[in-house]
Amino acid sequence: MPKQIAHYNGLYGDTKAQVSHTYIYSQLISPRNRTTNWGLKPHLHGNLYQLFFLEAGQATLDAVAEPMELSTPCVVLIPAGAVHGFTFSPQVKGRSLTVAEALLDTILQVSPSILIELSSVYVLSDFTEEESFAELLALERHIHAEMHSQLPERQLALNGYFKLLFVKLFRLLKHQERKAAGSSNRNLHYFHEFQKSVARAAPFEKKIADYARELNITPVHLNRICHAVKGKSALEIVNANTIRRAHNHLVYTSSSISEIAYTLQFADSGYFTRFFRKHTGLSPVAYRARAYRDEKRAAEAGSAAHPGKAASV
Repeated sequence: MPKQIAHYNGLYGDTKAQVSHTYIYSQLISPRNRTTNWGLKPHLHGNLYQLFFLEAGQATLDAVAEPMELSTPCVVLIPAGAVHGFTFSPQVKGRSLTVAEALLDTILQVSPSILIELSSVYVLSDFTEEESFAELLALERHIHAEMHSQLPERQLALNGYFKLLFVKLFRLLKHQERKAAGSSNRNLHYFHEFQKSVARAAPFEKKIADYARELNITPVHLNRICHAVKGKSALEIVNANTIRRAHNHLVYTSSSISEIAYTLQFADSGYFTRFFRKHTGLSPVAYRARAYRDEKRAAEAGSAAHPGKAASV
């Protein structure tokens, strides 16, 4: 029997949350008074990007083909839509940071290459003098303090902290890539190049064989790499990118369904609707309507709440 993967719009375990497009949540992962391990069952967040800053203790990440034992300190990046789970030892210590994917898109729109590079599950543990774990953790704490403050221009300060944090994570990833490129295992390098090619290509412009040819590997090899790194086939990753683009058109533009289908190079709007429903469970019209309702609720909640309070679920 296949595992049932829980899908949360809010934090883990919250099935009723309706988070806004500016949602931020920071919390402590502290040692627990227990003798057995604890954790989070495999799940996904369709609209939230998460970062786990693990300082100490033992942890296992369940986000790829096989569970991965984590060596602390490390930073784990979990993009929206990525299935993941954790097992923690009672002694685990760290922090987690959750942010709406839409907010990250807005903050990092001046440097889309960072979002493209960091749109997969990553474990960063090879730190440098310039990008040390202590410095990354300090930035997370600054974000936590700022979001709970009532200081002027709080959002501007938060945007600045997020930009600096993601620039440092990006640099660490490039540092890790350079080291991996010289090793015998090039799977991660191939996957990054495949992901960048998918992001640059128009939907349906290339077949999986075309992407494999660019990397000078076979389609079978590419699929094995994708399953090992992401737990998905190459086609599933390409389709997820198309859904992400469709989401942006549906939520952030007033284009008609036919216009979006044409922009995304679908044969007709009917095919686009069937494709979108298959991958999201909703028709494009229903998906757009739900997004508008969520935005309206968030705006109403924001106007009713104290302007200095941080968002929470």
